[in-house]
Amino acid sequence: MTTLSRLRTHIAVTARVLRAVLRSPALRRVELAFLLFNSVEFSTWVAILLYAYAEIGPASVGFVAVVQLIPAAIVAPLSASLGDRFPRDKVLLGGYLVMVAAFGLTWIAMGLAMPPALVVLAAAFANASLSVIRPTQGALLPSLARTPEELTAANALSGTVEGAGLLLGPLVAAAILSVAAPAAVFGVATAGCLAAAALVIRLPVPGSPVASAAGEPAGVVRAGESDGLLDGLRLVAHQGDTRLVVGILSLRMVVIGTLDVLFVLLALEVFDIGESGAGLLSAALGLGVLLGGTFTFALVGRQRLAPVLGVAALASGVGLAVLSTVSGIWAAPLIVMAGIGFAACDVLGRTILQRVTPDRVLTRVFGALEGLGIASLAIGSLLAPLIVIGVGVQGALVVAGLLLPAGIALSWLGLRAMDRHALIPRRALDLLGDVAIFAPLPPPQTEWVARHARWITIEPGEVLIAEGDVGDAYYVMESGELVVTKDEERLRVLTARGDAVGEIALLRDVPRTATVTAGAASVLLRLERGDFLEAVTGHPQAHEAARQVAATLTGPGPA
Repeated sequence: MTTLSRLRTHIAVTARVLRAVLRSPALRRVELAFLLFNSVEFSTWVAILLYAYAEIGPASVGFVAVVQLIPAAIVAPLSASLGDRFPRDKVLLGGYLVMVAAFGLTWIAMGLAMPPALVVLAAAFANASLSVIRPTQGALLPSLARTPEELTAANALSGTVEGAGLLLGPLVAAAILSVAAPAAVFGVATAGCLAAAALVIRLPVPGSPVASAAGEPAGVVRAGESDGLLDGLRLVAHQGDTRLVVGILSLRMVVIGTLDVLFVLLALEVFDIGESGAGLLSAALGLGVLLGGTFTFALVGRQRLAPVLGVAALASGVGLAVLSTVSGIWAAPLIVMAGIGFAACDVLGRTILQRVTPDRVLTRVFGALEGLGIASLAIGSLLAPLIVIGVGVQGALVVAGLLLPAGIALSWLGLRAMDRHALIPRRALDLLGDVAIFAPLPPPQTEWVARHARWITIEPGEVLIAEGDVGDAYYVMESGELVVTKDEERLRVLTARGDAVGEIALLRDVPRTATVTAGAASVLLRLERGDFLEAVTGHPQAHEAARQVAATLTGPGPA
């Protein structure tokens, strides 16, 4: 499948299943609440930095950013496990209610002109409260989806909603700040949190945590295993290729942390566009990230990723460096260009990481990456004021722009070596591109599925799936003919490339509901149960939560 046809398929399939998602009242409510959540997160981040600039001074902006991040980094690992201990719908509602209280307190503290230290601490508490929502929603979506396609689309929509929040949040902040003080942003954010809480009241989900497909309690870690951040960091430290890629992705976060501070200083001290201007600059970066995420679907299955990674890093660097020399309307497209480069670096880096990291430790490596990402944001926020003191705001933009290209240049030989040794399952990727359930997946996840699948051939008359058997795999047909029967009654005949069978028994954790027999010699791609469940949830870092989908989906289906 060509890049253009793959993009067309992705758009068509996503539009179709998106309509199905939006027809589900529960999913529609959860996704709308998630849009409010993301808009609150990104709008208040801009507002608290502007507050620090005005009330404490320009030099405090980076320090205040770090203060916001540290509690979140501590709370995130703890809050991520709440959905495995308590009913997830209640945890989600509770998370939004805590956000109402936290952002409301910050709003009141700002409005009453309380000491800046108290305001900053209240805002840090509010920022930490955000950490409950994402992991809980990720684990809850399988309980709300009615079909495999709907679940995949719901996860894809969550990613799109997050990107939209990165764009809309700063835009909302800019609109408010053009007529009011930063306190007003927190007031609107509090109302948004309250609306989000109202949307997720009484969702139709099971009343208690669901056991995994293997019958284990949710969140169980087997003897000898560890899923902690320190374990992930040790794995990163001992594997050279993995360490190199994680370093590049962490450097990307350092640059973004630097920009969070520089955009405030740039708007107020260089462009003289006021507090609302800082929101507009952040929104432009969000637009670039959103566009960059869309463009990366063209990179599925590409053998040589290092050159593209270099171009992406260079695009972000050039955008920031040139930004230091312009003002006015020309700033927006340069920031958008930088955002596109950041998004492409993220997708490419994660794809390379999946290629070079042994699968048995990949989850822990991604967990370490998330922790390092927060730490890198904090480092960038601290570095920004120091660089500004040395070379000024515009000089700091140049320095920030050079960081990522310099990191790529220093690691170029290692990246090229990874490219040369990477084996790309092109045939499997081409076939998966024809399967509706996988079409919305991002490039790293699509490659992950292809790497875990294997080819099989069955002869005419051979039974692929027997009614009543345990569901152990999912099958995609490349060529041939499959006959689906139930109680010896023919239900349908599959002859098209990309036709698939086996998903319902896996997702519902029930015996096979039909028999599938080869009507002609058939070539199939087989994906094992655990790998399939992990793929369709859209959460490569949460394998245990992915397996729980099998016991939570409802609805009829073949095999």
